[in-house]
Amino acid sequence: MYCAKCGNNMNEGQQFCDKCGTKVGTAGEGAQQPQQPVYQREKSDGLAAVLSFLWAGLGQIYVGRIGRGLAIMLLGILIVIIGFFTFFLLILVLVYWIWNVYDAYKLAQEYNDRLRSTGNRPW
Repeated sequence: MYCAKCGNNMNEGQQFCDKCGTKVGTAGEGAQQPQQPVYQREKSDGLAAVLSFLWAGLGQIYVGRIGRGLAIMLLGILIVIIGFFTFFLLILVLVYWIWNVYDAYKLAQEYNDRLRSTGNRPW
């Protein structure tokens, strides 16, 4: 049995959802109408990586981690501006860009894995 509000997996006969606290009824009440499944679309890990390659943080925003994506964008801009002054920081910009692409790729995979296992978006 699943909570109609948050999709949490619950035990039969449970009156309230452990996760969100929504009342779901008891076994003695009238028959509940069957819930139609809501299908969520998976995120393309390749598209997430390409978006982050084009602009740091776009892949994270595409996956749904908006705050993380904006933070990566701002930090990336700051590193690029400072990186123009020294060679060492230019290397740091390259490392940061590669990490950003890899992070977006892994976030998309994590999103899809959680979506497949629970049927709900992870964040």
